[in-house]
Amino acid sequence: SSSSSSSSDHKMAPVDAPPGTLRWKIIRLMTWTESNTKRCASELLWTLCESNPKEFVLRTGFGNAVHMMGIKGLVKLPKDSTTATADTIR
Repeated sequence: SSSSSSSSDHKMAPVDAPPGTLRWKIIRLMTWTESNTKRCASELLWTLCESNPKEFVLRTGFGNAVHMMGIKGLVKLPKDSTTATADTIR
């Protein structure tokens, strides 16, 4: 059903980050191919979220946040896959 799909998708995209806003642009840098750019953008938003994982996911979306949360040791990534689920957040 579409209601179960929408409830599971609500953490995948950032809240209140319309295209063209500064946060939207920084979130785009979180998926940049150059690793220093990606890390700096992620660290900036992590700091602005006061190192709070739930706030970070809320403000950036889980798909964008998972790499940084893995670096911080907050998400267990499966050994045989590069994907994680929202259930892996500590």
